[in-house]
Amino acid sequence: MFKEYLILLLLAHIVGDFYIQTNNIANKKEESIKWVLIHSFYYWITFLVISVPVLSWKIAYGVTIAATLHALIDVMKYFYINNIIKTENTINMIKDRNIFFGDQLLHFICLVLISYIFVLKNDSISLCSIFFRFFNITGIPKMTMVSWGLALLIIHKPSNIAISKLLAKYKPEISEDEKIKDNNAGRFIGTVERIIILIFISIGQYSAIGLVLTAKSIARYDRISKEKDFAEYYLLGTLISTFIVIVVSLVIR
Repeated sequence: MFKEYLILLLLAHIVGDFYIQTNNIANKKEESIKWVLIHSFYYWITFLVISVPVLSWKIAYGVTIAATLHALIDVMKYFYINNIIKTENTINMIKDRNIFFGDQLLHFICLVLISYIFVLKNDSISLCSIFFRFFNITGIPKMTMVSWGLALLIIHKPSNIAISKLLAKYKPEISEDEKIKDNNAGRFIGTVERIIILIFISIGQYSAIGLVLTAKSIARYDRISKEKDFAEYYLLGTLISTFIVIVVSLVIR
């Protein structure tokens, strides 16, 4: 039961904090607390919408607590960032990375605690009749569908952002044209790579993962063989990306 609650809350969090929240909103949040509150409202609505299939007063109360805690963390983050900007005029890559992961860790801890409290109170998840009938007729395991949805959402935008934060310090100098091309193609390639690896892990075809990584390396072979900095950056990115998929694969088991 704990895993079911956590997966549901994580799904809502990923959608609300990474997909509903655009880059424009994320930037405005650092400039005005009004946008922090607007984001928090969107986040709460997202939680309610995601919870519709199992919505009850207890669930609504729980997701409202989750949204409130999220807002408090984001408000603290806002004042912390503004304090750094006032004293240092800018935020370096290391602090930006630490703020991102610290923020997400706090959100995750809150969701774990809320899930734990739900279990302590013996609150069970029950589907609304319409959704129950759908899963019953189609024969689709409901938690399998939700788990796969969560896994696929994590390995796209959140993973791309996390990897870019981790690799920012090690990224070789490239021209502006190459940077635009890399952002458009590189991240999409990374997402497709992680989806394929996740599928192979789910069906137990671990040896086939090597073929995916080899194909990716062939496309960059010329630059890898000539530029040591890029080779190290590329290897580190590939290892982090693969590690993320392995961790995420635990969600679908």
